[in-house]
Amino acid sequence: MTNVYQVFAYNLFGKYYERRRVEFFGLRHSLLRNRMDTSYDVYMASALLSSILSAVGASFFISLILVVMGVPEIKASRIMLPLWFEPLVQYKSMIVGPFLVLLFTALVFICVYKVFQIYPSIMSGDRKRRIDTMLPYAVNYMSAMSGAGVLPVDLFRSLANNDIYGEVSVECRYLVRDLEVLGQDLVTAMKNLATTTPSPTLQEFLQGAITVVTSGGQLEPYFQIKTEQYIAENRQNQKEFLETLGLLGETYVTAFVAGPLFLVVVISIMSIMGNAQMVFLYIIIYALIPIGSIMYVVLISMMTPEA
Repeated sequence: MTNVYQVFAYNLFGKYYERRRVEFFGLRHSLLRNRMDTSYDVYMASALLSSILSAVGASFFISLILVVMGVPEIKASRIMLPLWFEPLVQYKSMIVGPFLVLLFTALVFICVYKVFQIYPSIMSGDRKRRIDTMLPYAVNYMSAMSGAGVLPVDLFRSLANNDIYGEVSVECRYLVRDLEVLGQDLVTAMKNLATTTPSPTLQEFLQGAITVVTSGGQLEPYFQIKTEQYIAENRQNQKEFLETLGLLGETYVTAFVAGPLFLVVVISIMSIMGNAQMVFLYIIIYALIPIGSIMYVVLISMMTPEA
């Protein structure tokens, strides 16, 4: 769905991206695999406008910080700056201030623009993981329905209406859309879904089903074979995940529990003796441990299957 912001962005920059369809082929495919109901030119126009607004906001924010706190102190030295720069230090407000504003503005613009470009690819990768997680159970459901004599078209329609199978149901809705709205036959609809789905496993499953249908075979035995295969693979994946989780747990205890605790004790003793600075202790307590813990939480959350 296109909102007012996207329409405004498209009116400003849409024509620029319309002429560059070939350059953004990968992005267009990622948007399609991610099932984002937005054309790439509208999406990139919104990305460009958001990048500009973010850069303007960053410029204002950095300028406000420089006005309130002043320009950082700069001294010419062999390590930081050449000695010939020393006469220019008195003009630091006119040189360093605008330079910092332009630098952070450019960095914010580039970062926001790149995030918009890679976001569909990241989300399609997340959809791939969720599809692969639910596919064994969805195929098992299809096998049971097929054994009850349900036609393949009705089978996919029933699966599309069953939200318990998550992203697999979403994929089937696009297949049903091709059947009911676009008037395509089942084989063509499955080919379209196999081409656009982010999951290679689902793509392989659909290609096998297409082969069975076009050769005049029965889908029920094929579904039963795939059910056994996917359940066995799912058990193996869960076993590997538990082993990986145990390894990550041991690594976390070593790197972010025992290690920092040892360093805290050593630095505290050395600071009492006057041979260490407390800044390292602050870095460990307020930066290393919290950031490391958050990184582990995000990593485990990304690795954990949903079912």
